[in-house]
Amino acid sequence: MGHDIAPAPTAEDATRSAPKDGIRVCRSDDVAEHADNISRWHQEYEQLSGGVFSGCIREMLVEDGPRLQVFHEYTEQETSQQCGPWSGSVWMGLPDLSRTGEVRFCGRPHSDGVHLMMARASSGFTLRTPRDFGIYGIVADEGWLASRLTGRHGHKLEQLLLHGSVASRALSPSRHSELCFLIEGLLEPVGATTPSGDLCADLVDLLLDSLGDDPTPPSRTALEQRRFDIVMQARRIALKPESSVDGVDELCERLHVTRRTLQNHFNSVLGMAPKDYLKRVRLNAVRRALQHGNDPARSVHDIAMQWGFWHLGHFSHDYRELFGELPSSTLRRALNGTF
Repeated sequence: MGHDIAPAPTAEDATRSAPKDGIRVCRSDDVAEHADNISRWHQEYEQLSGGVFSGCIREMLVEDGPRLQVFHEYTEQETSQQCGPWSGSVWMGLPDLSRTGEVRFCGRPHSDGVHLMMARASSGFTLRTPRDFGIYGIVADEGWLASRLTGRHGHKLEQLLLHGSVASRALSPSRHSELCFLIEGLLEPVGATTPSGDLCADLVDLLLDSLGDDPTPPSRTALEQRRFDIVMQARRIALKPESSVDGVDELCERLHVTRRTLQNHFNSVLGMAPKDYLKRVRLNAVRRALQHGNDPARSVHDIAMQWGFWHLGHFSHDYRELFGELPSSTLRRALNGTF
């Protein structure tokens, strides 16, 4: 994560609008495609709840001067997100006014009000989002942001970022509303007379002002960090088909933890049981493999077996329950070039 990779829009991509007043709109019915729709980010999403996916990005990217990016992201289904903004940047995010459920930022649940989240691109970050969820993102060049912070508040950026990488701070309802309305004004600039870059700078200043007089965020405990690290390690193992594990017990042996400990870690970080989460991670991996299948001789059965799904009937049922279509339909659309 954190590489400066820009997805290349194509003329025939009907889901992406041409920029209007500097605003680019991208809609998608696939979670992996949706993850690619934020300009210059490198990230990977998994769909966690069952049903056809729907997502939308509204985005403004200002590159005249210090690079600034402002966007709103909507996802209809629950997701697990591994996020990497463009290199040399800092991301700030906050749920929109329609916030519908608990958000988990780098393994920490945010259920007690709205939080402003921050992360360096060099470290990346994770989000676990609920159904019907909208979030605003503001991304700025790190050097410019650090100098603006020092000039306005006398604080250093490192004071705001936990362990030099991530942090979150609670926002009052009035400040949350103020920020959301300002961002919406940027993303729908009908009749605006102020240049976008100036408005973005005003937004960043308001975000920095929202951090208050005490910039030190609550620290992550050693136990919180260990729980998060174990869950991320389990995900990495699940995403290596050549080293797939046969059940939770074998995964516990690989991670040197008890079954109860693993269960507690997953419940704390993701709010899900390890068996359920890791199955969905592998189903998403199968879907990505099917979508990029350009070999007609490679069957659904071959790809499912590669990812540890030995019973094709059970696999097809689980796949359809999660994505709203049979795996054979996904492969057929990929081979026909309709993805």
